[in-house]
This record gives sequence, structure tokens and C-alpha cells, in this order.
Amino acid sequence: MVYPNKESSDDASSQDILKISLAEKLQIINNIYVIYPRLQEVLAAIEYCHHFSLGKSEPECMFLSGQTGVGKTTIYKAYANKYPRQVTKDGTFVPILAVTIPSPATVKTVVTKLLWTLGDPAYDKGTIGNQTIRLIGLLKDCRVELIILDEFQHFIDRDSERVLKTVSDWLKTLILDTNLPIILIGLPEAEEVLKLKSHSQLSRRFANRHYLSSFGWQSDGGAEFRTFLHLLESKLPLAQASNLSEVYTARRLYYASDGIMAHVMKQVRYGTYLALNQNQEKLDLNILSAAFEKFVQADKPEKINPFITDKFEIEPLHSAALYLEISGTNKRLKSKYKDLKASQILRNS
Repeated sequence: MVYPNKESSDDASSQDILKISLAEKLQIINNIYVIYPRLQEVLAAIEYCHHFSLGKSEPECMFLSGQTGVGKTTIYKAYANKYPRQVTKDGTFVPILAVTIPSPATVKTVVTKLLWTLGDPAYDKGTIGNQTIRLIGLLKDCRVELIILDEFQHFIDRDSERVLKTVSDWLKTLILDTNLPIILIGLPEAEEVLKLKSHSQLSRRFANRHYLSSFGWQSDGGAEFRTFLHLLESKLPLAQASNLSEVYTARRLYYASDGIMAHVMKQVRYGTYLALNQNQEKLDLNILSAAFEKFVQADKPEKINPFITDKFEIEPLHSAALYLEISGTNKRLKSKYKDLKASQILRNS
């Protein structure tokens, strides 16, 4: 359920929100997904792979990477939700087959999970070869149009060249035998699978690569981050304006989250929960302060609480680990790594 911006909503809209039960409001909070413009661009790229591959001799595949919490999972879930599983008298149809790669990852655990997701009663039985043959048949029977594999870096965690070669061979074979587009999603280091010199064909098939970063502040004065907050607030089941996107509050939320979308969502979700339990219809600094103490301070004790003081500074991201250079008119990016530092990457826009 999506609500209009409280600043522009009329009294009727506020009254509608007040009529919703607490249980329904809590469900809304837990299911909020914010697709801001940069995520929309990646969604469009996935849609291109999905629909442009139909009828082609070689499918369009894509690799999406980014640090934890920047919105990769939000993107693929939002896309998969547009094409839900359908159960009819003629069978079960799964247009988008999306799975999270288990850890520790092997080709067998991935094939097993794909079979399980498609409903194969013997999903864990047989050799990798036999399972793959069953998978190819089920992909056809279930009319799968696109495969999404999340947490692809779990293969890298095995730290074995042999493992990387095995998964590379299996992916190449799956693409050739099914002619289906595949979206790989993972941390930046997952790209190592695509860099094997002996598997240039796989690298070529995933030449369409997109990189998501956390929000910046210095480069645009927080404009993109504030757009995100504006969209987020419009979805909250609160009757009054919290003005999260105003600079006064936005700077505090940015400092608290380091511009990482997942951190903002945790604070705002918990803050909204607190507000509802206190019969309050907006997020004020006291509530945001409590959310900061619960979800940030324990993990980052060096940070001061920005909701009780103005004495904090937003650090520039010049020491970020991922250096990006734009290649091509579609703004695809090539990555160069230097002293990887978690959660600090340059904006790619």
C-alpha cells in the first residue's frame, strides 16, 4: 500500500491512514520497498535482459554487484514480484526463478535449491548431471523466462580455483542448454568468477555489468539521498509529516546510516514501530534517536547520536575502495579494486 506525501495530502488521506489497524500498519512497514531513480535504471536493465532475450539465439545475461545493504536484493524482489508464480489446472508456471545461493556454495547445492524452488519432489536426489537434466526439463515445463541467482559471492568464499572453474563450466552449460537469461547478483568480489582466463566465453555472456553504491552527500548535496527519503516517507503508515527529506533531518539520517539504504530502512522501520506504539503519527528526533541507539550505536560505538546534537561531520568518501571508470554509452562500469573497505564505495552516477 502506498500513501501520498503527507505534505500534500488532504485531511481525508490522513483519516484513511488513521482507520488502518495497528497490525495492518506493522505489515505495511515490514513490506516497504523504495525504488528510487537509480534502482529504477537497474530494473530497466533487468527488463531488457528478460524481454530482449525472447527468441534470440543467445540470451542477454547481466551481473549486478554492490556492497551489502545498497539495495541489490530489493531490486530483484521488486522485479520478481511483477511476474508472480501461477498455479493453474495446466500446471505451475514460474516466469522468474529467483533463488539465494546457499553457503557454503557448490554447484550441487545451487541445482538442488533451484529444483526445490520449482517443486521437484526429488530435488536433492541424483548426481549433478542428473539433477541438471531434470532442472532443464522443469525450466521448460514451468515456462521460466529469467533466472536470478543472488549472493553469488558465496562461491568465492570457498577460495578455490577448482570451485570457480566448476561453477563457470556449469553456468555456461546451463545458458547454452536453456537459452535463458541469467542475472547474477553479489558482492564486487564475485566478479572473480567471470575473470577466469580460461572462461572468456562466460565473461562475454556477462559483459552487461552494473554496480550499485551507497548514497553520496558531498557530490550532490544529498539530493539523491533526500529523494530516497521523500519516497520512503510517502509509504509510511503515519498520518502526519515527518519531513525526513528536509536537510535538517536528512543530514542526521545520512550520518547515522553512512548512506547505506538498508541501515536507513532499519532505523525508519523501527522508528515507525515505536511511533505507532506511542500513538504518535510522525517520526520526531526523539524516536529517531532511540532507533539510532538500537540499530547503529552498538555496531558503531564511535558514532555520536546525531539526533541529540549538531556536532557531527559527514566524512567524504575519498578513501573508498572501489574505483570506477565509465565505459560505453550505457554507463556500464569496469571495476578496479584497491584495499577493499566495507560499505565505502564511490557513487556511480
